Amino acid sequence: MSSPLNVRVADGCLLIDDEPRLLLCASLFYFRIARGQWRERLRAVRESGYTCVDVYFPWNHHELAPGVWDFDGERDVAAFLAAAHEEGLLVLARPGPYICSEWDGGALPAWLPLTEGLRLRDNEPLFLDRVRDWFDRIMPILRDAEAVVAVQLENELDFFDCADVPGYIGALRDMALDHGITVPLIACAGQGDLARASGETRGVLPAANFYPSDDSLAVESVADVYGEWLRARGLPLLVTETNRAHVTLRRLLSTGVRLLGPYLQVSGNDFGFTTGVTNWGDPLALLTSDYDFGGYLSPSGVRRQEFGEGRLLAGLVTALGPALAAAVPADAGELKVRADFPLPDGGPRALALAGGGLLLALANPGGTAGTATIGDSTEVRVPAGSCPFVLLDVPLHGTLIRRATAELVHAAPGLLVFTGDSPCEVVLAPGEGDVVLEYQGRGTSETRVGELRVLFLSRADAAALKGISPEGSPVFDDVEPTVEAPGAPALRRTAFEPVGPATALGAAPVRPERLGAYRGYTWYAAESEPADSFLLHSASDVLSLHVGGRYLGTVTPGGGFARLDGPAGGRVEVRTEIWGHPNFDDARLPALRLGSLRGFDAVTAVRSTRVLGPWRLRSAEGGPPVGAAPAPLAPWGGWITAHRPDDTHYVTDLLPDPGCDSWILHLDGVAAHVEVRVDGVDLGVVNPRDPYIDLTPALDPGVPARLELTLRRRHGESAGEAVLLEGRRASQWSANSADEAALWQAATSTGPGTETDLPVRLAPGELCWLHADLTPFAGRTWTVRLTGERMKLTAWFNGRVVGRLWLPGDPRPSMRGGDPELLTLPASWFAPAGGDRLSLLAESVHRDLPGQLTGIAFGP
Repeated sequence: MSSPLNVRVADGCLLIDDEPRLLLCASLFYFRIARGQWRERLRAVRESGYTCVDVYFPWNHHELAPGVWDFDGERDVAAFLAAAHEEGLLVLARPGPYICSEWDGGALPAWLPLTEGLRLRDNEPLFLDRVRDWFDRIMPILRDAEAVVAVQLENELDFFDCADVPGYIGALRDMALDHGITVPLIACAGQGDLARASGETRGVLPAANFYPSDDSLAVESVADVYGEWLRARGLPLLVTETNRAHVTLRRLLSTGVRLLGPYLQVSGNDFGFTTGVTNWGDPLALLTSDYDFGGYLSPSGVRRQEFGEGRLLAGLVTALGPALAAAVPADAGELKVRADFPLPDGGPRALALAGGGLLLALANPGGTAGTATIGDSTEVRVPAGSCPFVLLDVPLHGTLIRRATAELVHAAPGLLVFTGDSPCEVVLAPGEGDVVLEYQGRGTSETRVGELRVLFLSRADAAALKGISPEGSPVFDDVEPTVEAPGAPALRRTAFEPVGPATALGAAPVRPERLGAYRGYTWYAAESEPADSFLLHSASDVLSLHVGGRYLGTVTPGGGFARLDGPAGGRVEVRTEIWGHPNFDDARLPALRLGSLRGFDAVTAVRSTRVLGPWRLRSAEGGPPVGAAPAPLAPWGGWITAHRPDDTHYVTDLLPDPGCDSWILHLDGVAAHVEVRVDGVDLGVVNPRDPYIDLTPALDPGVPARLELTLRRRHGESAGEAVLLEGRRASQWSANSADEAALWQAATSTGPGTETDLPVRLAPGELCWLHADLTPFAGRTWTVRLTGERMKLTAWFNGRVVGRLWLPGDPRPSMRGGDPELLTLPASWFAPAGGDRLSLLAESVHRDLPGQLTGIAFGP
C-alpha cells in the first residue's frame, strides 16, 4: 500500500495533490506527551494555524530490550498518526535511526555498542542489520498513515564522523523504498553541510536546520546562500528546524522557504529514564525531564504569547495559499525602502507571488522601534523585534490589493481580514479607481467595498482569532478560566531498601549495559582496604560512593576519573544512575562519545600520592651527543625555551610499590598536550578535562619502569603537577539493577511509613521514599515545582517516572533542556477509581551538608 498522499517536488515547490503548499510545521513528540493529551495538543497546533507537525520516532522507545518490541498503549504510533490526520494535520516523520532530540542515546539502543565491530551511523553491515529490524517495524506504519507528507532519514549527519555518507544514506533510502514509501525522503543538515548530511544521494532531498540569533542581521543572507543553490537545481528550501520566535520565522519565510519547522513549539516531558546527556555544559550537561525550550505550548499545554504570533503568521500563509507557496525571491531594490533602524544584510526581502504582486518583509530585529518608508511616501511603523509584511499589487479573490500596510490574516470570497497595532492602511482596486481604507490599530472596524467586507482587528484580537463563523463573524478563543492551585499534599516517609538480588561479578565491576541494565539504577558492592581517598575509574553518569558505611560524595565525572576523600575502608558501595546515554557525539569527555557505556571500570583505594621527579630532558630542538654530558634535569614543565611549539620529552624512572596493584598518573591542572609512554608503550594523550592516565597495564609491582611524557605547548599552557597515585583496587564485586517498574514496586511495598512535614531534611548521602496521596488533585494536568537544595529526586506517579529533578547547590552539574525542578502530572494518568500516588526517591547529595526539600507547589 502506498501513502494516501500525493506529494512531490517540482520546479522548486512542494506539491501536495499537485497544488503548491507552504508548510508551517510544529515539533510535537508523542513520546513526550501522555496519550490522553495527544489529541488536545494536536488540536492546539491546528488552532495555531500550523498545518503540519514534525515527529521523531525513537527506536529505543519501541525496542525496550534486544528483540522486545512495544507499539501499544502510550507507544501506539499508528493511533497517534491517525489522530493527527483526524485533526487535519500533516506529519513530517523522522524515524532516524538516530534522532538526537536530547533523548537517551539519540534513540540508538544502548546495547548496540556491545556488538564487536559494529559502527554506529555508518554504512556498516552489523549496524544496518539492526536498523533494518527497526525500519521493518516503523516504515510500514509510516507508509500506511494518511497524514505523512515526508520521511526524514537520519538526522544532522554532518555533525558526525561517518566514513561513508553516500553508502549509509543510500542504504537507508533503499530500506524506505523497499517498504513502499512514496512521499519525499529528506536528510537535514545541522551545520549547513547539505552534501555531508544527505550524501547527495539520488532521491533524497537535502534540508537545512538554522539556529541563528533572533537579532542577527544575517538571517536572510545565510538562508539565501542555501536557497539559491537549491533553486538552481529545482529543489525547495526546506528548513526542518529553526528558532521558535516568529520574527525569525517571518524573516526565513521571506527568503522563499517551502517548509518552516521551528523546534520546539510543543514542549513536553522525558517520562521514565529517557533523558540524555549532552554537551551543552562545560562540556557536560544532564538533560532535564522538563523538555521545554520556550515553545508556544508549555509542557502542560498552556498557550504562550508566541501561540498568537503563530496564528498571525499562519493566517497570512493560509490567506495567500498557493500564491505564496510558489513565490520566488524578488529584487526589493526597486521599491526604494528606507528605514531609521538597521535593515537585514542586503536590505529588505521581497517575494514575487505566483499570479502577481509582491510580499515585502520589513525586518527590524533590533531593540528599537522605527519607521520604514516605501517609495516616496508610504510609511510603516515597525516595532522592535518584528517583521511585518506589506502586500503590493496582489490580486486576491477578485480584488486587487494595491497596497496593504495592515497585515492580512484571513481571506475568503467576499471577506478580507487585516490587522495592525499602529495606524496603517489598505488600498484596494475593486474596479475603476482605488479605495483607501485606514485603520488606527485599535478595536474592530468593518467596511464594505461593493460586495466585499473588509474587517480590521487589533493585533491582540487577531492573535486570538480562532476562525470565521458560517455567518461571517469572527470567532475568538474562549477565555481560559483561572485555576486555583492546591496546596502541598501531606507526605509520608518510608525507608529505602535495596532492590533486587545481587549478581556476583568477580574481580572487577561490569558496565550496566553488559548486565542488561539499559536504564535506571545499578548498585555495586565490593571490598576494599582502608585508604585516605578513593578513585573511581572512567565513571559516568551519576555515581554516589559509600565506603565502610561512610558517604564520600556524589559525582558526575563525564566518563573520567573522580577522586573522593576518605578516610574509610571495608565495604564499597557505588550507586550508579544512568541519567542517559549521549544524544550527541563529542570527543571532549569519554561519556559524551556516541555509543559510550555508563557505569565505571574500577575503584582504587589510594595508598600514596607522590610528586614525580626528577625529570631528565630530551628537547625536540636537539642537544649534546649521547655521553657528552648529562641530560638536563628540571621539574615537570619547568624547561624554558623560546621555540614554539615547545616539544619537550620528560623522562623519569619509577619503582612501583610492590604492595599495590593500581597506578594512575594525575596531571593536576594541566592545560597542554601531553603524550604518555611507559617503557616505550604508548598509553595515550592526557585529556585536560580528565587529567588522569591509568599506567597499570604497563607496570608490575616492584619492577622498575621508565615513564616518558612529551609536553607540547604553543602558548605557555600550564603543565600542571605530575603526581602518581598508588593503591589497591576494590575486589569481590557484585551488582543488582532496578528499572522503573522494579523501583515502583519497591516504593509501594515499604509499609505505611510515618507522616512528615516540610521541610524534609536528609543527612549527607541519605536516601528515603516520600509519598503523597494525589487523589484530590485529579481532573486536570498539573505542573509541580519542588524547591529545596542539595537533593536529587526521582518522581513516580501511579507507576510511571514523571521526572528526575536536581535541586540547587553543590554538587549539581549543568542541567539543560528545561527546568531542573519541575515535573508534570498528566490528567490522563490519574486513576479513574482514585488512589493516586506520587512517590519521590529522595537523595541527599552533598558530602557534608544535609539536603532538604522545602516546598511542593502545584500550578497549571
